[in-house]
Amino acid sequence: MANQVFDTDELILLDGTEVTLTPLPIARLRRFLASWDRASSLDTDDDGFDVFIDCSGIALEHNFKSKFDYLTPTPEELADLDKDAPKPVLSQEYAKYLKDTLELPTIYRIMKVVGGFDFEDPKLRQALQEAAAAQDGKSST
Repeated sequence: MANQVFDTDELILLDGTEVTLTPLPIARLRRFLASWDRASSLDTDDDGFDVFIDCSGIALEHNFKSKFDYLTPTPEELADLDKDAPKPVLSQEYAKYLKDTLELPTIYRIMKVVGGFDFEDPKLRQALQEAAAAQDGKSST
């Protein structure tokens, strides 16, 4: 008899959709961490929410494959991009859906289960505050 070596978590989104959180396979974990890494170069809080949405979208992809035609950017969305613009992580339709159905406690839960980021951990909060203060110090000089 095989043993499951990871935990799963069930969540209900604001629209009533039930989703299952599981640790990510390596390919999606790489995309998740690449999206998270963008947070280190952001200027505004709004951009930070986009990083949370992108990470959550990658984490929840397996729950929405049948609901959306495209989870990643459509060919049309990519064709419309300015050549210097950063490539989006999620399709516009999927990102809009997530923005309408996720709130911070759910996003924090997703980040904890899937990526191991516990935003309730006082040490992580202190580290994030120190990083933000250091970033503010760099931008004011």
